Amino acid sequence: MTARYTVHQVTYWASAAGVVSFATAFLLGKGFAPAMVGTLLAVGNLLSCAAQPVLANFADRVGGNVLKWMTAALTGVCVLCFGCVQFLAMPTALFGAVYLLGVFAFDVMNPLMNAVNVAYSENGYRINYGLSRGLGSFGYSVAALVIGELMARRGLDWMIWVSLALLVGNVLVVLGYPTLHTMVRQQEEEAAGECCTVWQFFGKYRWYCFSLVGVMLLAMFHAMTENYLIEVVTPLGGDSGSVGVALFIATFVEMVVLLFFERVRRHMKDTLLLKIAGLSFLLKAVLLLFAPSVTAIYLIQLLQATSYTFLSPTQMYYARSRIAMADMVKGQAFITASYTLGCAAGNFAGGQILQHFSVPAMLLGGVIMAALGTAVLYLTVERKDTEIAENA
Repeated sequence: MTARYTVHQVTYWASAAGVVSFATAFLLGKGFAPAMVGTLLAVGNLLSCAAQPVLANFADRVGGNVLKWMTAALTGVCVLCFGCVQFLAMPTALFGAVYLLGVFAFDVMNPLMNAVNVAYSENGYRINYGLSRGLGSFGYSVAALVIGELMARRGLDWMIWVSLALLVGNVLVVLGYPTLHTMVRQQEEEAAGECCTVWQFFGKYRWYCFSLVGVMLLAMFHAMTENYLIEVVTPLGGDSGSVGVALFIATFVEMVVLLFFERVRRHMKDTLLLKIAGLSFLLKAVLLLFAPSVTAIYLIQLLQATSYTFLSPTQMYYARSRIAMADMVKGQAFITASYTLGCAAGNFAGGQILQHFSVPAMLLGGVIMAALGTAVLYLTVERKDTEIAENA
């Protein structure tokens, strides 16, 4: 299961290097204005935010193997959308709408992937999450480097070609997950009785939801600076190849840390890891604002080791320690939705600031977002709504 889940992670995050991280460069190259790109990506993120809790509530109530089929179906939608973008001639507006639908389906898969890990782990399967997530980051780093070079040397369409191949591999892996048979019927009945609705979730887990505001603010900074990294490096003499190198550096150090993440968690509480992540994001924001060269950008990317690398996997464990099993898929979905909502806001804000102001203004906004997000995490993550024994 660790091997299969690892391939699941690798194909997902490697395809993310194309359809998400290079989306701005791709759409700008297709004639979209910066503000339109930001709006397009933001709408896709917002739609996925709205859909994630609804799909999670359905998965919590139905249980069983629904996660497997939902994930496979969403991956199929991605393949269809990006295939249409590649092979069909479309007006600009329709092109943007189809790409938006693909981004929406791709974002919605993220919490389901974490929920798959929780579901199989709770049913007796042994999965080394840190190893799988770390190799997923390695796949992202290699894909970012390859896609960046291909786009710079051979054209924009190579991003779609690589992403499609990875997504097809992803859906094949998901369809091969074993059927769950070991769930105890009494546990299923108890879970069904205790499961709360989406709206009841906010009242039941208040402090947890407050902490998600901090995650959202950090995501705003991270998405804005990553998706518009091409705009940051261009004035410094860089191009899409430089973006690929920067993303490779970030995800390579991310992979190294994630491979040993389980050991790190033995010595640090999840709440401490979240606080360190916030401070690292803030430091990265300040350094990016004053970066004098592309080489400096490369060095700043090393902070990925304690910023996104700590935030991403810890989110899953933090949710497991704060949310009852009956609401676990929703808990995973809400923390991922908050990150996705932050990405939407960051994409929109970044496009608007670049359109009407400048790159330094965007980076200054990133500093403010990172500072607020860090403050919120420090004020909320230690608080518990209910005494739930940690499952992690």
